[in-house]
Amino acid sequence: MQSFVAATANTVTADLVARADGTPITVGTVAAYLRALSGANAGKWFRSADSSWQAGESSAGAMSHVADGHWTCDIAAAAWITGVRYLLYAKESGDLHIPVSEEVQERNPSGITVEGVSTEVEGS
Repeated sequence: MQSFVAATANTVTADLVARADGTPITVGTVAAYLRALSGANAGKWFRSADSSWQAGESSAGAMSHVADGHWTCDIAAAAWITGVRYLLYAKESGDLHIPVSEEVQERNPSGITVEGVSTEVEGS
């Protein structure tokens, strides 16, 4: 699972392998897709061209190859809304990839974990 910081441009990653033989896809045109799973835009895709939410599948941005089939994409701050869960996937333009997706959730901005401790004494 990947995480994001709300109202900030976030870099997402995707690994692409060829459907034909399982080798890493290292060249070509790859687009990232970001679909809201909750919130006001649930069921819609973020479109990078105008930072809007669309009912039909729209690209959240072009991906860049890093190495060995690992791709990255910077998705605009407008996409990332606090409290929303997302589905992320990537597509190679020739449909040569094996489809894979993953959920993206908001990172705990403070990094603080709160645990409760009971100090109640029996009989008091």
